[in-house]
Amino acid sequence: MSDSDFVIDIEEILGEGNHPQFIPIEQCVTGSSQMRQSGTVVNKDDKLVDQIRRTQGIFHPIIVKSLPDNTYEIIVGQRRTGAYHILKEEDSKYEKIKAYVISRDLSEDEKKVISFIENFGRDDAEHTDYVNVIEYFYQKYNQNKTQTASALGISVPSVTKYLTHARLSDSVKECIKNKDFTIDVAMKALKGLGDDENSVDDDILIETSKELAKLRPAVRKKTVKTMEHKQIPVSEAAEAVKALHEIKIEFTDDILDKLSTYKTKHGYSDESEAAFAAVDTELTRDLE
Repeated sequence: MSDSDFVIDIEEILGEGNHPQFIPIEQCVTGSSQMRQSGTVVNKDDKLVDQIRRTQGIFHPIIVKSLPDNTYEIIVGQRRTGAYHILKEEDSKYEKIKAYVISRDLSEDEKKVISFIENFGRDDAEHTDYVNVIEYFYQKYNQNKTQTASALGISVPSVTKYLTHARLSDSVKECIKNKDFTIDVAMKALKGLGDDENSVDDDILIETSKELAKLRPAVRKKTVKTMEHKQIPVSEAAEAVKALHEIKIEFTDDILDKLSTYKTKHGYSDESEAAFAAVDTELTRDLE
């Protein structure tokens, strides 16, 4: 099997007839292949601790690899094990945790993929942990995004998104963290600027992303295309797009009152945005 055909057979890895068993948490250690290397500290008031306390245990066993020194390397379940360390102070039953124990040797690739797949998409997982694993396979496959996506079982756009985020400057990442704009908007801004994240000016990228974030998705997409083709700032491109799609409609006082109510009800910033949304909603409903 070639690297490009790399797949994980979890049933084969666990072994036929492998059933969960209870192992001492004191013998569980975190390995370097565990995807979650950050955000793993569990506190007493953590939601996970309360959930395990309420159910008197875990539904999904952790996955560990048995080591020669009678310890277990955690492949999946670092935070659950951490929660047990807290709960054992309340009840001795938590001194052991339900686990699938793998006896055969695992490659670094297998460990990383198992951990990645188990954690991918969880809200409490750190963005940087995803990036680290994706970056590992991205370099392994000579910066081939398709092979990277195939190995991890995710889409190529997801690979692109995480790798782009990793290469953004701290100032841009801070804006994304503060929700000034999303990573998707930042990627569109990069595309519109015709440059990559390593050489575009941070201030220009931030300003462009903030301007694009104000636009409706459909207008945003066309604005980016206009920026690419005409090599003009986002403000000019957006105006050009709006001009092409501008339709003048005269409203009666009664309609304006209803529009004002519609705007308030749905949280739109102004009447024009509310009108566009109302028309779009009605047309969509009529054409379905």
